[in-house]
Amino acid sequence: MVFCLLGAARPVSRAQIRASVSGYDPDASDAAFERMFERDKDELRSMGIGIETIVDVHGEVEGYLIRRQNASAELQFNADELALLGLAAAISQEAIIEASTTTALRKIETVSGDAPDSVHRSNMRVNATDAALLPLMSSLREQRMVSFDYQGRNDRQAEKRSVDPWGVIAHEGAWYLVGHDRDRQAQRTFRLSRIQGSVTITAKNIECSRPVNLSLVDIVRGEQGEQHVTARVHITAGYGAALRQAHAGGLSPFADIEIEVRAISEDALVSQICAAGFGVKVLEPISVQERVIASLLAVSHYHVDAV
Repeated sequence: MVFCLLGAARPVSRAQIRASVSGYDPDASDAAFERMFERDKDELRSMGIGIETIVDVHGEVEGYLIRRQNASAELQFNADELALLGLAAAISQEAIIEASTTTALRKIETVSGDAPDSVHRSNMRVNATDAALLPLMSSLREQRMVSFDYQGRNDRQAEKRSVDPWGVIAHEGAWYLVGHDRDRQAQRTFRLSRIQGSVTITAKNIECSRPVNLSLVDIVRGEQGEQHVTARVHITAGYGAALRQAHAGGLSPFADIEIEVRAISEDALVSQICAAGFGVKVLEPISVQERVIASLLAVSHYHVDAV
């Protein structure tokens, strides 16, 4: 619809839009078309693209136009900026911000003519377990202390933590917060998926700022580097796309393969393999194989009971 209305020299009528824009069912009733048309106009307006309604001297609707100045034609990005936007889109799959990201990418492509390259995917993802990411980003921008309940790998229950945030970083498919723990008076790293409940941005300013030249990458790699666990898995042709994609260099989807899957903990490893779905079988170690089978059976039983 955007290209149809932007390219028109004269107002485009509803009938012309219905006949020329792909996606409208030609066999749909007039009422169904009207609902779809109004929905699409609302979606475009929410993206900041204004559709102008043109009326004739009698007050009748003559048609619709999108004037280029109303489509934010000045929006431009260079190659580096488009690459970063493409990376942001790649990591927001299955995320709480996925809908907003998709809308933003559509708008960029519409008004600038260029689309961020999302072909080169990253193994970084943002999902529901990383919901703390957004408030942590806000706290970093505002330079405020945060508080949250955190249950570490060896903790029996979650404990309240008060932290001066220094930064968040993705490593081996997971997100981490690095900062100064006020209660322990020491630098600490927190895995976002282990934060219980919500993150509170307090009114207190950061007291202990991030040291100059401190590398968050080195901190996370240093603390997590010796905790990697692996499993050997068999992947049937046509399955396990995420595991194939995460493997160094990428793997063809059209062949049976055996690969080594690596994660920072056994919990993360089991979760990663289970998420790969049907067609993936753990060969070794037996402990991971048993946990994967138990997890999948638990999910199956839950859904059977729910039905």
